[in-house]
Amino acid sequence: MAVPRARAFDAVHAAVPAMLLAGTVALCMLAVEPVLVAVSLAGALAFSLVARGARPTLRGLAWQLPLLALVCLANPFFSASGSTLLFKLGPRSVYLESLAYGATMGALLVAVVLWLQCAATVLTQDRLLALAPRRARAVPLLLGMVAQLVPQLLRRSRDVRASLAACTAAGPRPAARDALTRTSSLLLSWSLEESLERADSMRARGWESGRPRTAYRSERLRLRDAASLAGIAVLLVLAAACAWGLCAQWHFYPRMTAPAPWWAYAPFALLAFLPVVAELVARLRERGRL
Repeated sequence: MAVPRARAFDAVHAAVPAMLLAGTVALCMLAVEPVLVAVSLAGALAFSLVARGARPTLRGLAWQLPLLALVCLANPFFSASGSTLLFKLGPRSVYLESLAYGATMGALLVAVVLWLQCAATVLTQDRLLALAPRRARAVPLLLGMVAQLVPQLLRRSRDVRASLAACTAAGPRPAARDALTRTSSLLLSWSLEESLERADSMRARGWESGRPRTAYRSERLRLRDAASLAGIAVLLVLAAACAWGLCAQWHFYPRMTAPAPWWAYAPFALLAFLPVVAELVARLRERGRL
């Protein structure tokens, strides 16, 4: 039997990885600058290899990389702009700036997909349910009831229409509007009758009995979790300010500007590689090497 992998974020409250990954995904989608996109893609790929494993990551890249190439190669034909002409393909001119913009957008799309896959690995369904307020935990019940009642209502509608069509002793078939009115009236009365029975059944099981329903909280927010959230918030603000400044001075058209100094990318790089560093540190601690 395979031993389950250690997760760096299992020892902290679910709000910590939720805030970190949600902020990372948001900045990744908004920061359209080649170096920032490359850093985000590298961080997402590294975290996916560590957290999800090499085989699922490579299986996903089998369709993600062709999508990146498609976006990169298709953009020059839809946006023939720029000042550095590479070659002409019939009446279309392919510019370096258009090619770079397409490559950046394709890499951004792949990075966002990888981050979302990593978030789904770290934030399992029970951890997301623990983050939801108490009232929101009834949403799965409501969705389950809707998924059950809608097909039942459609099936009964077909039965009502078939019964009305088969009843020829009452005279000719009514018009479409009259038939719709009779079908709706029968379905409404049928649904109201069953709603009373369903409400009595749920009340007998304790729903809305007047007392607050107790729930076991598997995760509690501790002092170190609050400190981690504060540190992540500061890092997100610094990374957002870094991305805003870099994107403001970068232009694809008519000519690409020069990248900023390497230290200007440090806050965003720290945010992008924080999940994989935390995962590696947790695994080294588990093996007793730290």
